[in-house]
Amino acid sequence: MIKNKTIAAIMAVLTFIAGSVLLTVIIFYALGYPLSSIPQNQPFVFLAILVSAFLASRVYGRGSSERAAKATKYLNETLRLDLDEKDVWKALRAVEHMPTYALKKYITLNINAVDEFEVRITDYTDKLSEEELQTIKRIIEIPVPELQNILNNLYLETKMEQFQVLAGPEAKPLIELNIKELRKLLFNE
Repeated sequence: MIKNKTIAAIMAVLTFIAGSVLLTVIIFYALGYPLSSIPQNQPFVFLAILVSAFLASRVYGRGSSERAAKATKYLNETLRLDLDEKDVWKALRAVEHMPTYALKKYITLNINAVDEFEVRITDYTDKLSEEELQTIKRIIEIPVPELQNILNNLYLETKMEQFQVLAGPEAKPLIELNIKELRKLLFNE
């Protein structure tokens, strides 16, 4: 993981540029096409750009460790937990992939995400230790206003808009619904 977000961004841009050029040259060389035929063979160039974008996103994602370190420290201090930075990094990556407009739609429609992802949640929780399940239970027993305060502070630490959206008062019913459903699913409450 790259510790500095700025360096991660620079490395991602360089990866994208170098990858696009190199992959285009390799593809055209392998297929025996001259580079002057790029306009006629745009799908190959597009493929090179897509692959390079994927590689750049992987490089940039490694720069999230700075955010993960801040979030881990905050959560461990606030909730008196012993969370692993790598686990928090994975969770932040998952949150990062949820667009804010989708979160806002979930809030507006008050969607039961637990029901929607029940199979995935069950599969995941089957792999957790009893200690990890108790950590989840401790977190979901926190009153929603306090949870939203934690989400707001996570936003301040990470600058991830998703946390800011969930910290808003309009998200309270959604959080309450999903915590209730999570309690039922995981702890038969």
